Amino acid sequence: MEQAKARSDKNHDPRPQHEEEIGDVPRVRNLLLRSMCAVYLMAFVSFYCQAEGLYGDGGILPASRILANGTLKERLSLLQLAPFVGLGHGHEAIDLLCLVGATVAFLGLISRAHCRLLSFIVMWSVYFSLVQIAQSFRQQADHLLLEAGFLCILLAPTRLTDRRHPMEAIALLLLKWLVFRFMFASGSVKLASGCPLWWSLDGLKRHYETMPLPTSYSWYTYQLPDAFHRVSTIYVYLSELVVPWLFFAPSRTVRRFAVWWHVFLHLNIIGCGNYGFLSPLVLTLLVALLDDEDELVVWVQERLAVDDTRRRAGRARTAARNSTDDSADRYGGRLVKAISLFMVVGSWLCFSVGVSKDDGQLTFQPTFTQDQYLNVMQTMVRAAPLLVFVLLVKQFLKLLSSQDSVGSLAEGMRQFSKNLGLLISTIVAFTVFFMSIVPHSRLLPSTAVTSPVMTRAYGGLHSLYVVNQYGRHLTKMRPMRREIILEYGDELNGTWHEYGFQYKPWTVERAASLPYGWLHFPRFDFKFYDAAGSKSDAQKWIYPLVQRLLDHQQPVLDLLDSRHVPAEAPRYVRTSLYRFAYTSFADAGGFWTRERLTDYFNVFSREDAHLRDKLRQMNFRTAAEQSASGGGGGSWNWLLRWLLDAVRRFVGAIEGSYLLIGLFVAAGMVLYTQQQQQQQQRVGQST
Repeated sequence: MEQAKARSDKNHDPRPQHEEEIGDVPRVRNLLLRSMCAVYLMAFVSFYCQAEGLYGDGGILPASRILANGTLKERLSLLQLAPFVGLGHGHEAIDLLCLVGATVAFLGLISRAHCRLLSFIVMWSVYFSLVQIAQSFRQQADHLLLEAGFLCILLAPTRLTDRRHPMEAIALLLLKWLVFRFMFASGSVKLASGCPLWWSLDGLKRHYETMPLPTSYSWYTYQLPDAFHRVSTIYVYLSELVVPWLFFAPSRTVRRFAVWWHVFLHLNIIGCGNYGFLSPLVLTLLVALLDDEDELVVWVQERLAVDDTRRRAGRARTAARNSTDDSADRYGGRLVKAISLFMVVGSWLCFSVGVSKDDGQLTFQPTFTQDQYLNVMQTMVRAAPLLVFVLLVKQFLKLLSSQDSVGSLAEGMRQFSKNLGLLISTIVAFTVFFMSIVPHSRLLPSTAVTSPVMTRAYGGLHSLYVVNQYGRHLTKMRPMRREIILEYGDELNGTWHEYGFQYKPWTVERAASLPYGWLHFPRFDFKFYDAAGSKSDAQKWIYPLVQRLLDHQQPVLDLLDSRHVPAEAPRYVRTSLYRFAYTSFADAGGFWTRERLTDYFNVFSREDAHLRDKLRQMNFRTAAEQSASGGGGGSWNWLLRWLLDAVRRFVGAIEGSYLLIGLFVAAGMVLYTQQQQQQQQRVGQST
């Protein structure tokens, strides 16, 4: 009775409830969700900029092939609903999904009112539908975004409120586990592969030259001394194998140290390579390591807050908590110094750092064997899920202990409804965690989970990209850079001209050989990196590309550099394989030297029988076949099609990276205007 009366008094007293709401602002949750909206915006806009050329009816791999003839899992997409709005399966339906997703993401970025559960369900569903049709152009960044986006569904609030919900701690822990898995997988496979470049600490220097889409920053970094690159490689090993364990440290100071360590790493990754939204996504996941009272989180929250009363009360509450937490974490600074010393001494001993007597340069030699490394990795791979499971159980027990007692039937019904939702969310969270152990255990053959039940369950979740495997890239460094160059001509023995690319290296001209894509993710150019490192038969998407070039299809030509595209359809197209190498400071001219190695594909023409057979095997229709069959069936909504085409014509004139920069500048201006309006209202009320 006393508890029920206390609750009744609390419900009738608005002041304590308001104070509790002010003092319990989940800043980390809000900052992480707003940042995820920014990452979704990058992903949707990047997909939109290339959708017509990649997946339209005149594109390289039309989405209609998958939606009509794919497997049941492949056809699971919101694009199946396009005929109901009169758009068919052409690029207009893809444009509509991209614009819907980008709009929801932009609104979530500029307003907390739109950064909630429904928004994240919409963004995940839309992006999942787009990734379903990505086919050969799907990348691991898509997998990571979908997995992180699903966990954000567990984290996002249902209603427009700043109050915490019980699942927040569990969802944040799963996000920590996700970024741990991604970073640890990226590091563990390097030495486990036995690649001599990684073992000699020359892998990072080679990576600057052979990465998918390098920038000029990569070229300048490549020119630094070899000792610098070997020290940098050790830094990468520490970043991916040692520092991720600090993500779960109880000390706030230690976790903040891990965050800033990785911020420096990923800022360099953004500078040296065009990886699109991958590094911004990892940086967003690192927000889960911070506390609500962290100075950076408080500063950002104050910039985004529009309620001055809430801002001042939150600042006062933060100061009080900081004084308590600082006393509890008074050894955090000492721990960071001890950890830093341990990493320096450990690196010195593990890699036998010395000085050469001949030239005085630093020398490095691993003092451990590959078998010893694999033994240590076995222990680490098995220990990580156990650690996270203990932390999950701890959070689950804390969740149970926080449940209120029931004083009446009505309260009991409300509590039952609330607990039912928590039960479902908890089951989903633990299921995702246990299934994530399967790809994590596959980092080494000796630790792989062999249970057929778990592997089948993982396969089901992986088909939805809820749980994925990472670390398959950079296992073995390429000894040299190979590039595929597209060429066209009107005579077999005549002059061959080159198609230009927007982002990938293809020319030795300095101005066009190492462009910056910044936050834009150019899938088309990125895919050529995979193709250049594999056999030509494995890259079936090049056959449709060649056919589109022979047909002179404008959507595909828009993916290329318009300054190096023929005015009319060529008679012949071929692909050549070149070797590219960085120049040095002493060389005058561009960033690259190149040498033609061989043909990647033979010369093709429209009448080529081999090309027609390959396209027939892929169920691919040429432009003439599409016209003869009356393509575009089901596209009866001419008004919506006209509107979508108008938007594409307007946006198509803006390069993808500039478009994203413009959208983020616009978002910043909206946030600034909101703050100014709130300040003017407060001044008017005070006067």
